[in-house]
Amino acid sequence: MRKNAFVLSGGGSRGGYEIGVWQALRELGIPIHIITGASVGALNGAMAAQNDFELALRLWKELETHMIFDVEETQDAGLFDFDIGGMTASEAAAYAKEILFNGGAGTSGLEAIVKNYVSEEKIRKSAVEFGVVTVEFPSLRPHYLFTEDIPVGKLPDYILASAACFPAVQAKEIDGVRYIDGGYADVMPVELAMKRGADNIIAVHLEAAGFVREDTIQFAEKAADSMRLIKSKWDLGNFLVFSKANTRRIIRLGYLDAMKSFGAFDGEKYTFAKGKWNHHQLSGAEAAAEIFHLDPLPIYQSDVFLESLAHAVRKTPAPDIWDIHSPEDARDKLNPATLTLYIGRDLKKKEAESVFTSRNAFKLLKTEILAANFLLQNSIPIEI
Repeated sequence: MRKNAFVLSGGGSRGGYEIGVWQALRELGIPIHIITGASVGALNGAMAAQNDFELALRLWKELETHMIFDVEETQDAGLFDFDIGGMTASEAAAYAKEILFNGGAGTSGLEAIVKNYVSEEKIRKSAVEFGVVTVEFPSLRPHYLFTEDIPVGKLPDYILASAACFPAVQAKEIDGVRYIDGGYADVMPVELAMKRGADNIIAVHLEAAGFVREDTIQFAEKAADSMRLIKSKWDLGNFLVFSKANTRRIIRLGYLDAMKSFGAFDGEKYTFAKGKWNHHQLSGAEAAAEIFHLDPLPIYQSDVFLESLAHAVRKTPAPDIWDIHSPEDARDKLNPATLTLYIGRDLKKKEAESVFTSRNAFKLLKTEILAANFLLQNSIPIEI
């Protein structure tokens, strides 16, 4: 029997994206035989190994930061609060306080979640082979462990150890030994799945803090029958900040990206019904959608997409500068949306004589020119 492996990387609050990927695999009927995970991937992997999708989805849709880590709930600090890498200044200060005075935030909330949502009995009885990675501290010796390598009764502890994102949170002690996040050794344990005999690998990369074993990924791409890497083209947010709104968003993104990866839908950053447009048309649609800030969460039928795009175009102010002398000048003076309208107007008026038909212009303003041509080809009014 050919074995499919589901490899889940660490990434804290970005882990909701993995739930969306899992949802897509279930809908596509793709069986999972091996699951390996690090950090939040260990928690998600445990729930996948026990086949509790609805339970995992319900958990993720309710998570907030204070439910996971022992940090003070932050309130908006008003005009003087600001953003630090996707975290408010008050949130950053709360983590800094825990690191300084307590060696990292406590994890009593996460421990309660693992106790209530992870069933060691189900996982040990499951036909799915489940493995995690954690790192001994301070030696930084990695531990790659499958269920049978872990003493009975200790599996929840090792899941917590894999998710101990030191120094932001405290190390996890097991039988007198301290452990920290598996991402310190291997944030996306592809090699662990390969050693278990995986033939097809579906790996989810959350692109958060952690060491990526590029060598093992390259080896898997050559040695496995297939190596599929799924990651978002959108920012998934700060990995230490859990919020319901962002979690629901990234679950959806994970679902859409996985479905596109397996060819169920078309598109890259955006998602389109299968087979409605050719590659060139899709490139223009993607460019226009991004420039005019369309919502990336729907699965667009062509007519709905064009209607949404036309509405966004109508809301875009006309360029307030008309003395444009070159593509470089246009790029420097106009924002992407008004620049696209300007290019569209110029192409419509001058056709082949437009400066924006040159190779140099396309190289410099590829996205805007693709978008402008898409607007013209689909008769979307450019009212400027």
